[in-house]
This record gives sequence, C-alpha cells and structure tokens, in this order.
Amino acid sequence: MNICNKPPNKVAAETLGQAAAEGQGQYTRRNGWSWPLHLFQVTAWLLYLFYALVGFGILVPLLPHHWLFAGYVCPGLCFLYHLIVHLSAVSIDPADANVREKNYLRPVATFNRSQHAHIIENLHCHVCDVDVSAKSKHCGTCNKCICGFDHHCKWLNNCVGERNYWHFLNSVLSALLGLGLLLLVACYIFMEFFLDPGVLRSDQHFDAVKNHTDCWFVFLPAAPLQTRAWAILLTAGIFILLSLMTVILLGHLLAFHIYLMWNKLTTYEYVLQQRLQQVVKESEMQLESCPSQLTPIQVLLL
Repeated sequence: MNICNKPPNKVAAETLGQAAAEGQGQYTRRNGWSWPLHLFQVTAWLLYLFYALVGFGILVPLLPHHWLFAGYVCPGLCFLYHLIVHLSAVSIDPADANVREKNYLRPVATFNRSQHAHIIENLHCHVCDVDVSAKSKHCGTCNKCICGFDHHCKWLNNCVGERNYWHFLNSVLSALLGLGLLLLVACYIFMEFFLDPGVLRSDQHFDAVKNHTDCWFVFLPAAPLQTRAWAILLTAGIFILLSLMTVILLGHLLAFHIYLMWNKLTTYEYVLQQRLQQVVKESEMQLESCPSQLTPIQVLLL
C-alpha cells in the first residue's frame, strides 16, 4: 500500500466473501473424503503408516524384555486414539446446520458482485442460499458456510469448525504424544547400537545367530525377516530425523492453538487481527515518511 502516490481506497484486508467468490460455480464439498484429495492429506497418511510400521515392526521389538510391554502399549494406545479422532475430524461435516440440510449433489449459486458486496449479508449466504448463524463463515475451498469457522486444514482436507475442532485438537495432541514416545525408543536403540548392542538382541530368534553380530531381524516376533546391522542403523536414523521434525511442527501447532484458546480467538480471527495490525503499521510508516502529501481527510482515516 502506497498512500503517498494514490488514494487510500483499501485500508483493510479483503473480506472472506471476496476471496471465496473465486470458487463460484463449484460443487460443495461434504467433508475430508470429498474429491479431490489433497497432497498434504495423502502425505499425512503415508507418514502415519511409516511411523507405525517402522516403530512397531522394527524398533519396539528390539527393546529389552522388561520394556517390551510398555513399548507396545503406551505409544500403541496413542496411535490408536489418534486414528479414531483423526478419522472423526476428516469425516465430520463442519457446515452450518442449514447448509447440511441441503443437497450436496447440486451446484451452489453463483455469487454476483454487482448485486452484493459480501457473500454473507444479514446472516444470509448468497452462495449457499440459506440463512446462517452469526458465527458462520464461508470457506472458499469447501464452498460452503462453516459453523464456528477456525481454518481450512489441508492435512485433513476438511474445514475445522465448531463441530470438529476438538477432534482436530485431540488428533494433534495424540500424534504428538505417540510419536514422541516412539522417538524416545528410536533414540535409545540408536545409542545402544553403539554402546551395548547385545541388549537389543534379547529375542529368542537371536540365539541362532549370536555369533554373527552383523545379523539382525526385523518384524519380530511374528514375521522375522533377516537383515544387516547397517540397515537397522539407517532406518533408525531416518526415523529419528523425520519424527523429530514432525514433533517440532506438531508441538508448535499445539502451542499456537493453546494460545488461541487462552485468548478466546479462532485462527481466522487471529489472521484478521494480524492483517489489521500490519495495515495500521504500514499506514503509520507512510504517514511518517510523507505527511506533507496527505490530505486532512486521509490523515483522519489513518
């Protein structure tokens, strides 16, 4: 924004209605299973499978006998709970109650900028063509009004709103706990591999190869598959790097939403707040840099 060279006809961020109007003519998405699937959603499922397969198929079975039960149960319960709440967050339709009563198979109405300034006016959405609650916002990606709109999550391929916010939050928390526990297991195995590898060879299948220290097994005890020591070490190293990055990102996300709940804000409200602060900051900088070129009305507006 350069108010020194042109009139300040735009002093705030674009409205959500203007952004959502780009999705005109589209069909409404019901939930996270509606096509097309997002790349982030597919990536999340692949990572889940990788962490579960490597964690419970390769790393945990190498723990000493007295740690095996805890190694399976503690992270296993977290992974199972995460699967349940994640599927719930994806499957729940977070739309406004009046929107959910409509037929999703029909295309939505076309938003006409010449007739309406915003998509939602007087609690009526001109795209969904229904009356909505005061807390509903129109999502341009899902092309429908979301009750208690927080944000559109690409990892879920679904909007996060009032109906599935706690499922989303529990999904983040359970993923952080489960992956954090497996990360501790991976770090322990990685260190013991150099300090005392015999501690990791407590399973009965290692009795037959106790004189071959380079011979290891994966997918114990149900389907033992023989491999080499370097493969175990490489797998554990990759697991540690990926899980460490994921834990940091999940921790940051969880801390951000705790901050939002403490301040009684949604992600959408936080973003609007930051944009408004940025506009005010830029306006103040422009006012200091070229005050002589501003008219009295522009000064009052700023």
